[in-house]
Amino acid sequence: MSSASLPDFEHTLAIAQGNLGAADLAECHGVACGLLVRQPDSGIDVFVGLLDMLEIVTAPGTGLKMSLQELLNSTRRQLADEELGLMLWLPADDETLEERTAALAQWCSGFLAGLGSGGDDKLEAMSEDANEAIRDLQQIAAADVTDTGGSEADENAFVEICEYIRVVTLMIREDLRGPDSEDMIH
Repeated sequence: MSSASLPDFEHTLAIAQGNLGAADLAECHGVACGLLVRQPDSGIDVFVGLLDMLEIVTAPGTGLKMSLQELLNSTRRQLADEELGLMLWLPADDETLEERTAALAQWCSGFLAGLGSGGDDKLEAMSEDANEAIRDLQQIAAADVTDTGGSEADENAFVEICEYIRVVTLMIREDLRGPDSEDMIH
C-alpha cells in the first residue's frame, strides 16, 4: 500500500474547531479526489476555492489550511501510487455505522463535485464503465442512511461499498488520464 498517509482525521476535526463535522471532512477528501482525478496538477488555492464555492469550508484558518494542503498532497500521491494505495478518508471504525455511512455518502457527493469542476468536455469521452461508476456514486451520494442496523452483514456491506468506491475512483482516474507517453502499446 501507499506510503502517503492522509492527515489524522480526528486531529483535523479538532483543528476545524467545530466548523466541520466528520461527514464534511470526508466530503473534503471526496472533493480532493474528484478534483485531482480531473485535474491532477491542481494546487491548494484551487482546492480551497472549490471547497469555498461548495460552502464546505470557507476561509480556513492556518492550521486547517495546512491540514487541507497535506490532504491534497497525500491524495495526489495515493492516486498516483502504482500499488493502488488510495484510501478513503472517513471516520474511524469505532464510530457508528450510521455516521460512517453518512460520511461515505458525502464523500461521494464531494467526489462528484470535484470531478465536475473542470469546465471542459473531458467527461464526455469517458468509457461506459466509468459512466456507470459515476451513476453508482450518484446513488450512493443520495442514499438514505437512517436505516443502518449495525449488524455484521451491514458492516461487511459498508466495507465492500468502500472498496468499490476506491476501485472505481482509480478506474475513473485512469479513464480520464488516457495513455501515458511512457505506456507501451502492444
